[in-house]
Amino acid sequence: MKALPGNRVLGRRNRWRSPCVGVLSTVLPLGACIHVSPIAPAVSPTAGCERFFAELDALTELAGARDAGSYRLPGSPYLRSDRFLASFRRNDLGPVAQAQWLERLRALDAASRRVEIANLGQATVARAVFSPFPGLEPEEVVGTCGRQLVARDLTQPERVERLKAAVTTPDAYSGWHRMVGLYPLTRLALEQGVAVLHRRLRAAFAVTPGPLSQGGQRLRYAPPARTEPIPDTIPALLARVAQNPLAIPDPRGSERRRLFETFAPVWEIEALSSADRIGAVEWRNDGLPTVRVDSPVVYRFVTHTRFRGESLLQLNYLIWFPRRPAQHWLDIYAGDLDGLIWRVTLDRQGAPLAYDSIHPCGCYYQVFPGLGYRVQQPALHSEPVLSPAPLLPPRPGQRLVLRISAGEHYLQAVYADTEELPAQRYAWREHEELLAMRTSRGSRRSLFGPDGLVPHTQRIERFLLWPSGVPSPGAMRRIGTHAIALVGRRHFDDADLLDSLLRPL
Repeated sequence: MKALPGNRVLGRRNRWRSPCVGVLSTVLPLGACIHVSPIAPAVSPTAGCERFFAELDALTELAGARDAGSYRLPGSPYLRSDRFLASFRRNDLGPVAQAQWLERLRALDAASRRVEIANLGQATVARAVFSPFPGLEPEEVVGTCGRQLVARDLTQPERVERLKAAVTTPDAYSGWHRMVGLYPLTRLALEQGVAVLHRRLRAAFAVTPGPLSQGGQRLRYAPPARTEPIPDTIPALLARVAQNPLAIPDPRGSERRRLFETFAPVWEIEALSSADRIGAVEWRNDGLPTVRVDSPVVYRFVTHTRFRGESLLQLNYLIWFPRRPAQHWLDIYAGDLDGLIWRVTLDRQGAPLAYDSIHPCGCYYQVFPGLGYRVQQPALHSEPVLSPAPLLPPRPGQRLVLRISAGEHYLQAVYADTEELPAQRYAWREHEELLAMRTSRGSRRSLFGPDGLVPHTQRIERFLLWPSGVPSPGAMRRIGTHAIALVGRRHFDDADLLDSLLRPL
């Protein structure tokens, strides 16, 4: 491909405009600029792509629009990783599998940049960032440049080896918090607090629910009616969508919808106020996040794990509450926004290997082994794992029902019931919608900050639990940033989490 002359910027005329004027003034801090040369010589497509990514990264950082769900690779701005993809660095990949691994790293970067560009605004990027391919939209330049640079890498084996060494994902804990907080001593108090909480949560599974408080009601939210079924079994569907060099189950379109519909739970919530109703997250006029409860919504997204050397599919269901209301005048856990994530990990036969759950703060991790497995507790000086009971898969015509308490929104029971039970239908939303939400001014903004935290959801508990190393304990946070233990180190998206916890009976 010929080198493209000049400084053309995404289809605009061959000249630069200052990034400190016009639409950028609504995004960047007053007086902030990105340095650009008034005249630039012709560059090769590879060099032009590297410049494009460098300037786009600078703009993203300056605007505070970086997506915290994946991790950039030093020296390779067209690639990003997460804990699942990083786990392949220990594999001896053949040429075809290695090429697909790099392509998935590129695709992850492209997905993150898609929401970053949406939040910056197309016009902002067009004014501020050099493009080696005039006429293409920013997202198209990301794809074209990323593929070119990956193709270059595949011709240089030594570069690929350096990339594999660079594919690491930093953990979600602050080492200096633990050092300053005298973690070896404060860990003892943290262990006692976790033990008390686990006893309380486990006790809820051992009793039948009592009568509701006066004015309370038991709400049930069921999934939408099933769409037309695909003439295929779940095992055959999973085998088909895993036909790629890395054998990663990757359902799309109707196959993905069918899997989510098949394993979708019913949410049974004890409601004492509007804080116990689920809904869609949106921005208020004052710039704070809120949840509209007039129409129930469940957000869904796919993740993966490694188990016994295989890559397995995980179906994630996320609900949001407007807040966790205070139970008393000094409730250190109360605050804006609350929720629950329910995750179903499927084995290659289409059966649930395990179910597990957290709140969006990363708190209250619970795991429910599937048929034939038990939980092996981690080593000494690691937080015990709460596993109230194993779960049998529902029989045909049944769904799992998740019972959730009022106020604190604790998961209290999981049981199977018929699909005909009376319930309000919830609607599906994609988790990606949370990454570029429309504001009252018409622009877009992620629910999550560049640190992965949801603004204005801090809890008072952070002043007590900071020696654990968890940033702002109790605050809501983005997938990929969930530390799920106060003692030791554990991540919800760790590719080896279930492999380290589950053992055959």
